[in-house]
Amino acid sequence: MKWAVSFGAVPSILNVVFAFLVRSEGNSVHASIGTMSGCLLNIILDPVFILPQGLAMGAAGAGLATFLSNCAACMYFIVLLYFRRRSTCVCIDVRRFSFQKSIALDIFGVGVPAAIQNLLNVTGMTVFNNFATAYGSEAVAAMGIAQKIQMVPLQIAMGAAQGIMPFVGYNYASGNKKRMKEAVVILLQRTLLLMAAVVLVCSLCSGSLIGLFIKTDSVVSYGARFLIGFVLALPFMCIDYTTVGVFQAIGAGKKSLLFAFLRKIVLEIPALVLLNYMIPLYGMPYASMCAEVVLATASVFMLRKILTDA
Repeated sequence: MKWAVSFGAVPSILNVVFAFLVRSEGNSVHASIGTMSGCLLNIILDPVFILPQGLAMGAAGAGLATFLSNCAACMYFIVLLYFRRRSTCVCIDVRRFSFQKSIALDIFGVGVPAAIQNLLNVTGMTVFNNFATAYGSEAVAAMGIAQKIQMVPLQIAMGAAQGIMPFVGYNYASGNKKRMKEAVVILLQRTLLLMAAVVLVCSLCSGSLIGLFIKTDSVVSYGARFLIGFVLALPFMCIDYTTVGVFQAIGAGKKSLLFAFLRKIVLEIPALVLLNYMIPLYGMPYASMCAEVVLATASVFMLRKILTDA
């Protein structure tokens, strides 16, 4: 808490803000380099600060490594913006900061629903973990590994949805809605094809993928069955996250909040309770898929309306 939150909250937040600002001008490569440099530095510093062979700081060392890594990533963006100051619209001169009501309302109108969405995700994960602990540490370990594997393709889909947001926003604001529509359709085609391939590979090789993380037979057996349930949700999540990204890009923050509320509170958590009751333990990984199928159906109708109007 001391290093990662008390000291580290500001550079951690600035790191993300700088990445989004740089990406908003189309410099996705520099945004990725800045973010990845912090992650790679964190990986390098962790053993140095944590292990007895290094500074032997234990958990505090992990926090300090995260703090320094985020500071380094921020410095990358600051130096980048300084050297590109004559060609970029991004300005970090504190003398030009203002709190105009119209700008603040636009930011909070999209940002607050996005923040609540993240809080609801944490709530859903807490409920999920509490259910999983009733089945023992091996089941919890298998759930964790399966979720981590699912997060790899999911992060790709989320990155694509976030990456298209500036493009959608600029074209929507300029009135070039035909171009916006084409971009969204192309994104969905590519990401859905990728997610379908991921589902196929993970379903056929679920045991081998779990075995990359742990060699305990019982955990691998649990994880192989859990992973299939988790990855089946990916194509539908791809549609949902793209739709939410479009909502945020055009300033429809309330709709993205509605989706977040429906996903966790109305659909996923009740589905988790019901499936765990009907099919103890093994039904839980399918709760997300059940929720995402309903949301994906709603997404298609809402996204179609936006794109048809375009």
